[in-house]
Amino acid sequence: MKKNSRKILCAAMAAMMAASSGMFTAYALPTEEPDQEFQEAYARLQDNHMEYDELEDLIKHYYEPIRSGFAAATSTYDTDMADVASLMYEAARELDDDADDLEDLVKSGQVDPGSIIDTMTEVGTNRYMAKAYRSGASTMYRTIDINLRDSGSTVKSIQRQVNQVVYQMQLVMNGYEQLMANRQVLAKAVELAEMAKSLQQTMMAQGLAVDADILSAASSLASNRSQLESIDTMAARMKKTLCQFTGWGPESSPEIGPVPSADISAIASIQIETDKEKAVNNNYNLISLRSGKGGNMDQIEKLMTKSTTQTRNKLEDVAYSEDQVRSNLQTLYDTILEQKVAYDSAATSYRAAELTWNAAQIQRQNGSLSQIQYMQQEVAYLQAQAGLRCADLALQQAMQNYHWAVKGLSITAE
Repeated sequence: MKKNSRKILCAAMAAMMAASSGMFTAYALPTEEPDQEFQEAYARLQDNHMEYDELEDLIKHYYEPIRSGFAAATSTYDTDMADVASLMYEAARELDDDADDLEDLVKSGQVDPGSIIDTMTEVGTNRYMAKAYRSGASTMYRTIDINLRDSGSTVKSIQRQVNQVVYQMQLVMNGYEQLMANRQVLAKAVELAEMAKSLQQTMMAQGLAVDADILSAASSLASNRSQLESIDTMAARMKKTLCQFTGWGPESSPEIGPVPSADISAIASIQIETDKEKAVNNNYNLISLRSGKGGNMDQIEKLMTKSTTQTRNKLEDVAYSEDQVRSNLQTLYDTILEQKVAYDSAATSYRAAELTWNAAQIQRQNGSLSQIQYMQQEVAYLQAQAGLRCADLALQQAMQNYHWAVKGLSITAE
């Protein structure tokens, strides 16, 4: 993500002080140490790792349409404050780095003895200013959060947009990890096919008969290579999408963290009937439908009908849509149960493949298994491993679909 220097910070501070010098002075030299948890969370957002649980904060703070939407819902001063707070954190980090460098010079004896006192004074000043910057930035962000909570329905509307984007990015991240799991299998399959192809050519050149296992492995080389290229293309596209919505530039390449495994124990605690009514009350489309006139009638129909007719149509449309939400949530719940069965089956297959793979390693050591046969067993094991992880991810996503539907998103059950 984009980093800023202290020079930019000074310019931004000057602009704010010109607009509201009295207000900013209160933040310039704070006395309160910033919250440790807040500092750690902010540092996580600034690193080169994109984690599943960071998606909402990344989208809020770094996806420009959302970020600007929140800014528009609050005052211009809040927007300026957020910019300066971000720069203050960067300046604090630079000051600490400078202090570390100076301390290292002193410890290594590279500072003239007569200058050590001045050097350590500079270290202390840097540490003090870094602490002041962090504390001031933390206070600013807390102020912004308070203002956001007080800005009413506009912020609620933007938060609904955030939820929509977060859900979509969770889908993308889930799909990305499934691709990566299958890519590992294909990469090993390509390695196997290349070895088999080379061995086949050598044996044919020597006039030797080619083993059926070698022919079979070699014949899949082109197909496996093609599939691997396709996965790489799809993965690059998905990663680019994730970067676009979380604030990384088009040329950035952050590390994509893992999607959490499905919380299988939570399935038993789902209260489907209670959740149906929660979904009905929270559904964004239903909230809009209830607050409008005429239900799903278009503008011309509204102009040509009486208010009593519009009210009747609205009530009918609301009742129908509520039933649709309940029915859809039931299907989403049924999908969770289906994915749990698929996960259990994949787990059984994986355990069987693991036993076979352990036996193959022993056979390889005692010479009863050729290199080709050994690699074929390895590919089979990796396939079972990827199958289990993908089943886990599918179950996790099914549970997320259900969760977001209860919170108000309109998620169509397949």
